[in-house]
Amino acid sequence: MQVLRRQHEGELKNLVTAPGNGKRARLGALLLERGLITPEQLDAALAEQRRTGELLGRILVERGYVSKQALGEALASQKGYAYLSLTEAPLDEALVRALPEWVVAQHRVVPVTRAGDEVVLGMVDPTDVEAMDLAAAHLGSRVRPAFITEADFDWAYSRFFGAEHRAAQALDGLPEDGVASPGQVPVAVVEATEDAPAVQLLNSLLGDAIRAGATDVHFEPESDEVGVRFRVDGVLRERLRVPHPVASGIVSRVKVLAGMDIGERVRPQDGRLLLTFGGREYDVRVATVGSAFGERMTLRLLNTRQVLLGFDRLGLEPDHRRTLERLLRRPHGMVLVTGPTGSGKTTTLYAALSYINDRSRNIMTVEDPVEYRLPGITQIPVRERMGVTFEAGLRAILRHDPDVIMVGEVRDRATASMAVHAALTGHLVLTTLHTNDAASALVRLVDLGVEPYLLASAVAAVVGQRLVRVLCRRCRRAEEADPETREMLGVREGPAVVYRAVGCAECDGTGYRGRTGVFEVLEADARIQELVLRRSPAAALADAARAAGMRPLRESAARKVLQGVTSPDEFRRVVAGE
Repeated sequence: MQVLRRQHEGELKNLVTAPGNGKRARLGALLLERGLITPEQLDAALAEQRRTGELLGRILVERGYVSKQALGEALASQKGYAYLSLTEAPLDEALVRALPEWVVAQHRVVPVTRAGDEVVLGMVDPTDVEAMDLAAAHLGSRVRPAFITEADFDWAYSRFFGAEHRAAQALDGLPEDGVASPGQVPVAVVEATEDAPAVQLLNSLLGDAIRAGATDVHFEPESDEVGVRFRVDGVLRERLRVPHPVASGIVSRVKVLAGMDIGERVRPQDGRLLLTFGGREYDVRVATVGSAFGERMTLRLLNTRQVLLGFDRLGLEPDHRRTLERLLRRPHGMVLVTGPTGSGKTTTLYAALSYINDRSRNIMTVEDPVEYRLPGITQIPVRERMGVTFEAGLRAILRHDPDVIMVGEVRDRATASMAVHAALTGHLVLTTLHTNDAASALVRLVDLGVEPYLLASAVAAVVGQRLVRVLCRRCRRAEEADPETREMLGVREGPAVVYRAVGCAECDGTGYRGRTGVFEVLEADARIQELVLRRSPAAALADAARAAGMRPLRESAARKVLQGVTSPDEFRRVVAGE
């Protein structure tokens, strides 16, 4: 094991924040006292904690109210220990691996560095005497506890004991000629034990994906290897590459758990499984299909206890929010949310349902799939094999005296017509449609066969939206906008400061953490209704909406760039082509 050098000793002193006075003040009170959160933010987080049982600190970080660093310092002050930021610490890999993985995982500890005969031990619970004794025995040194956050621990565990580590173990277990061509990959043994390399690698991959906030995991066979990619914040990132035999074992394991046919490796299959990680339950949707180089598999991870976003966290401008809240208080009419796949439409619908959810209304939904569980709301999942389609579900809902109806997606003429008629007969209808902007949604409904005179009377508003990644505030870099960027953002005069993504340990080197929405809200006033009746094109509808005060998506996104929320590169990626 390496001995800590003198310069690292100085670094460590800067990284470890001195503890407070030892008083056990409540975390919320500490953060309020330091001016890091507002009373309203604390109330919202506490309400979420009562509903889900999550740790208050985790909720505050997930909601974006405080940074990991600020939370760690506050928790350290509360516990009376020094705070150590692992993402900045000079971690000694040999020292970390000197501690058995079961000790690290069970007690949530990470040995950070050695100074003489003492080891600084990062601990989620610095009062865990048993963990300190175990670490001292295995490391052969006295240990000095320092507080680390759960986010710090998860980052370090993924780095040293995550999927790459498991992949290396799986490779060690392969025979010398174990790398077969895709057409000769044997079907893995079904009765795999929990200790099997493929099983451990799958568990590590899923754990890494959840820690990274991934929504999808892709297994993509190529001629020589299988690539594994995570979709994080809407962008795919390669995680690792594994040989075909290892990937075959993973796919077979997932298919067994998801109740799929492991002998069928060509025809498309769908399945589902439930897993628990970190006290949270995840609904995993599995899809497989045969490709030229073997079986491709995609896993979609749905957190069944995901923290629901309110209008305050969607990224809505104040005027957009006021308009939507006013429309949602209406007893009838249709509110459409539009955008491409992955643009956050369902999240917006759930935020709307949460806003109007009270015991005075009967709210029912038909969804594919049910992504969030909403108390007090009847949610019907689409099951096409059993005849429960969007149309059939909507028809059934109308027999149950609903006040508010949410249809997950309008896909065909029958569903569109039924939703419009429901909006005309005293129901508030919320639904989504796949179009590139708000104006095109009205034209699309006419193309689906909805009569213009019905549509003009039914639609109250159309919301167009996209998701842009949020710059990591820890590492973003300010600079003066160049002429091309100024023109793209519509800045005619005056200074224009924008921020660029840099990348650091906290954002996994991407420069971004999380996403936010950019919106346009087209309210169906008399002029819009007249144009719908005339079957006018989308361009005419958009011009009329802008004349009435609608702020287009492009303008909303430009404002977020100039506010430092997102970057010019993200603007180009998401909305510049609109």
